[in-house]
Amino acid sequence: MLQGKLPQHLASFAAVLLLIGASASATYSGQPVIWETSGRAELLKGDARGVSISDTGILMLAPGLTEIFNTEQAFVWSSTVDDPGNVYLGTGHDGKIFRVSPDGRGSLLYDAAELDVTALAAARDGAIYAGTSPDGKVYRITPDGHAEVYFDPADKYVWSLAVLADGSLAVGTGDSGKLYRVRTAGAKPETSLLIATNQTHVISLAVTAQGDLIAGTDPGGLVLRISPEGKAFALFDAQLREIHALAPAPDGSIYALALSEAASAGRQQSTPLPAVSSVEGSNVPVTSVTITPIDETGAPVQATGQATRSRTDTSSARSAVFRILPDGATDVVWSSSSITAFAIAP
Repeated sequence: MLQGKLPQHLASFAAVLLLIGASASATYSGQPVIWETSGRAELLKGDARGVSISDTGILMLAPGLTEIFNTEQAFVWSSTVDDPGNVYLGTGHDGKIFRVSPDGRGSLLYDAAELDVTALAAARDGAIYAGTSPDGKVYRITPDGHAEVYFDPADKYVWSLAVLADGSLAVGTGDSGKLYRVRTAGAKPETSLLIATNQTHVISLAVTAQGDLIAGTDPGGLVLRISPEGKAFALFDAQLREIHALAPAPDGSIYALALSEAASAGRQQSTPLPAVSSVEGSNVPVTSVTITPIDETGAPVQATGQATRSRTDTSSARSAVFRILPDGATDVVWSSSSITAFAIAP
């Protein structure tokens, strides 16, 4: 038995041992905490960092993302790329067009008077064509930002643009479903009309390697091939109502992104949905199609797994990607009953 006081260094040592013993006792007396989630909806409530959440609730490593440029706009409705590699973004609801250089520097190119820039296409001389909505126009914008009205139809929406083999501009519109071929600035709509479809909107346009003009419509979900004389031939009639985007492949096949009634409901309320302009002059071989899906909150998700009963059954699909082969056969590349896809690209 110790008598009297402990030396100072022994007292400090005893205090440390007492603290360690108390900590160990508290540690061993704790219980494990179990955290359970059941499904994608609960996972989306968290803050996903470095992982992707599939439409079936599966967690996986996400691709590395780096923000290059922030438009600080509510929406990016349209995009295109010119030959030097500059990316152009058409936004809403301030009607601004931004140019992002290959090194990632972004700047305002033009501020249109209309609310939304719903279509963009790059001309071969370096200019950019921009279609605006509602009650919009088609502008031709030079690299220095000078803009002039190139085409002014009476149609409410300019949904799609494409540069044809001869340099003329194809313009798809709504609410009357017209397709124009504009050869010169200031051309009159009545002399530029290529075809008046029986559809409400000509949503998407693309030009194949063979020079054929391909159009996607709403609400019939048609993929049309238009001859230079204005003759239309139906390549495909989708079960879904809207052909939102088109992507021709070098082998002659065509990828078509279709949206259902629920996914395209915004257009019935006269609210523009994102439009995707085809990229002219690309020599990159198409080996696959990239799908950019978003969930109901607008966040990108990784679309894995099939939400429909089978790959070819699109009766309950919210969006689907079809492949139209040169011989007329079609196949379903991807579909989902919960995800709305807005863009496809080689």
